[in-house]
Amino acid sequence: MRYRDDVYLAISVLINGMATYFALFIAPAEVEMGELVRIFYFHLPPALVCYLTVAVSMISGVLFLVKNDAMYDAISESAALLGLVYGVVTLVGGAIWANATWGVYWNWDPRETTTLILWIAYIGYFFLRMSVENPERRASVAAAYNVLAFLTMPLSYLSFILWPSLHPRLSEGGGLGLTAPMVQALVLNIVGGVIMYVWLLRKAYEVRIKRDGLAQLISEEVSHAG
Repeated sequence: MRYRDDVYLAISVLINGMATYFALFIAPAEVEMGELVRIFYFHLPPALVCYLTVAVSMISGVLFLVKNDAMYDAISESAALLGLVYGVVTLVGGAIWANATWGVYWNWDPRETTTLILWIAYIGYFFLRMSVENPERRASVAAAYNVLAFLTMPLSYLSFILWPSLHPRLSEGGGLGLTAPMVQALVLNIVGGVIMYVWLLRKAYEVRIKRDGLAQLISEEVSHAG
């Protein structure tokens, strides 16, 4: 069946609308946090998608090194760009959560700090790309750097296990006790977030391909003019 962008987007919006409704109106308040727990449904999914998209970026970069196919470099850069976007959403959501639960927006908690390190690492990825003019060398250097930058992802994920942290855990005695409706709301928001991410990745990839085509056209015009 042929891919329909409008149909996919409509399904994504429908699922995310349902997820939002569940998070705001169906899921009950948490025993200790009360209504503030609703922030959690809009904080965890972007964090998970941030981890997902940097993994996609790293894997695509490795595939470029193996196959030398520019398509993989385009996917890698597009995914890394979304990693920055979702990283900002995660950091802002985490700051709002921290202020609601701890009374301060930033306290250098291990999860906050390592997530910021991850985000800075991928800022470096784009600065590196901008510093190399040759397209093929740019893709190779960026892919190699991407593997190193990706190491910040497991560091961020495991941070509250490796070091003392106030960050809540989804386990017995670890912080949040989720009831069945709360789990349903969380799962819906995660699924909706991943579905929307796939659409955004496709759009980012298309923009990158159009940009490459325009750059090649300009280069050819300049060559003919010379």
